[in-house]
Amino acid sequence: MSSLLISGIVFLFLIWIAYLYITIKNKTDKFHCGYISDRYGSIFDKFIFSIVDIFLFIPRFIIGLFRPKMSADFSNDSASDGKIKVAFIGNYGTACGIATYNEALITELKYHVDIKVFAEYSDEQRSSRLTDDPSWLIRCWSRNDHPKADLIDCVTSWNPDIVHFSHEYGIWHKAYYFTQVISTFKQLGFKVISTMHSVYEHIDKLVSESSVPNLIVHTEQAKVTLVKKGIEEERIHVIPHGSKFYKGTSDSPELLDPLWNTWQSEHTIYQPGFLFGYKGHLRMLNVVAALKNKYPDVHYIIQGSENKLNMEEHNELYNKIVDQCKFLDITENVTINRGFVSEEVLISTIRTVKVCVLPYNNHPEHDVRASSGAARTILPTSTPMVVSGVHLFDDLEGVVPRGRDEYELFAAIDDIFSNYHSNVQKQLSKRLDFIRKTSWESVAYRTSVLYNSVIED
Repeated sequence: MSSLLISGIVFLFLIWIAYLYITIKNKTDKFHCGYISDRYGSIFDKFIFSIVDIFLFIPRFIIGLFRPKMSADFSNDSASDGKIKVAFIGNYGTACGIATYNEALITELKYHVDIKVFAEYSDEQRSSRLTDDPSWLIRCWSRNDHPKADLIDCVTSWNPDIVHFSHEYGIWHKAYYFTQVISTFKQLGFKVISTMHSVYEHIDKLVSESSVPNLIVHTEQAKVTLVKKGIEEERIHVIPHGSKFYKGTSDSPELLDPLWNTWQSEHTIYQPGFLFGYKGHLRMLNVVAALKNKYPDVHYIIQGSENKLNMEEHNELYNKIVDQCKFLDITENVTINRGFVSEEVLISTIRTVKVCVLPYNNHPEHDVRASSGAARTILPTSTPMVVSGVHLFDDLEGVVPRGRDEYELFAAIDDIFSNYHSNVQKQLSKRLDFIRKTSWESVAYRTSVLYNSVIED
């Protein structure tokens, strides 16, 4: 009897140790919504993590048998009035590009379908509702939990016609977290769609991509990539990333005019976006150093958005930028603003500078077929933009200049500084046409058409 008791105590102790390990090693600060850290543990960490994860399956399974099911109360909901019921699964209301995408799409989708958003928790308390959350949003899952039983229970209790995932590898960082939920919804008879915001050539990603019956991608290049990897073409639907505009209508948008040049310089460069290495800040400093020889008053303003889950990487890059500025003798030519700012601040700053840049690095691990949300923040203004040659900007080919290396980035910016008004005119009509074709109104309508097609199939 004593040996049985000791065995039980040892077993519980091992579970406790395993829990502590998995809590430490699986913190969300390893991930960003659209970016997976290069420093996700050593090989030893990954091996031990996998063993611990398997070991914890038994207590998780036992606890799951007795876990009270979470289900939202939909009894007071108004009737759908014949509209398709869509359960949209993604993050919402957080400092993340994917969350911004979801919010913009859902705003327009509500005119076409009866939609409820089953969102990720946004705080440590795992609040099911935040003060500003709309009535049609339920927070019921975490990216680090498996299984996602509460998510499944909440969606099932509403009984939608369509289950639509907004997928990004930084959110669904373990493939089986995603495929198991997809599998469950398919077994329950739901029609499942997933927007794959990032498509890579890596064939290991097929385990996630192939599990979904209906895939949405943002570009034709992303579709071709999936077909080459073996996904049936009829399962893939191209719906572009939406574009916002602030003046005019979706049929006749207008660009925002420049604001007063408070910088009092004709050579200002602005880069908004998160402080991550692949965003190209460091190589842009080399371009600024070269531009300084021709334009001594050139000024590069970095709006370094930050997420509290990724502060280690943000701090590391910030320190590298500061050191590189000193090395290149351009400290007085660079302003670094750290932190996530409102859309109003972002747009206002864009309208005061002479050019915006998105000089993202070419890197095999980040060679993604997708679309840039940051670029779509700049497009509705009259401020010229230069982007790099990475596939993230393929849909902007012919709309704005692209620089595939530091020399081309220098040449494009130099041309704008030297021939500012002609460059503005070159971009205006192309940008307006692009916004017209990719307005959120248009994207939401095309998405609703796909919903109907999937239901009828």
